[in-house]
Amino acid sequence: LNTDGIYGKDVTYRDDITREQQGQYAMLNYDPKFQEMAREGDILVGGRNFGTGSSREQAATALASRGIRMVISASASQTYSRNAYNNGFVVLQCPALVDHLAAKHASEVSAGVRTIASSDLTVDFRNSKMEIDGRVIRFAGLSPTAQRLVARGGAENVVREQLGA
Repeated sequence: LNTDGIYGKDVTYRDDITREQQGQYAMLNYDPKFQEMAREGDILVGGRNFGTGSSREQAATALASRGIRMVISASASQTYSRNAYNNGFVVLQCPALVDHLAAKHASEVSAGVRTIASSDLTVDFRNSKMEIDGRVIRFAGLSPTAQRLVARGGAENVVREQLGA
């Protein structure tokens, strides 16, 4: 899923769209049904190479604005991940989770369904593990820098803190 699918070029340079409003445009180029299905606090699980394409920051901020708690993918663009962390948004990489969900939802994917609601997922950051469908899946934790950016709500807050503002 590339950045154009997450946040379209037709709204990228519109100055009249606030960060809070970006969420209503999230994923429209990929699957308009996402807007109907996504709920505050949801976790978006994507496949491989999540967030490739242009470096538009809104691809991360629009998902956060839509209420998505975090993105978990098999792999992610470094640029997308950096944009996300700089805005206090979590991106994790966990190929085992993606493989589990791909197998579980193979028939829906084969039928062309793009947005699929799935089981409850618990993420334990302290122990770098996830639980879903009675399975425990380990993941690589965030780097100390990414943790700090996310915990402080993004790079602007880190800079303010360092400047004592």
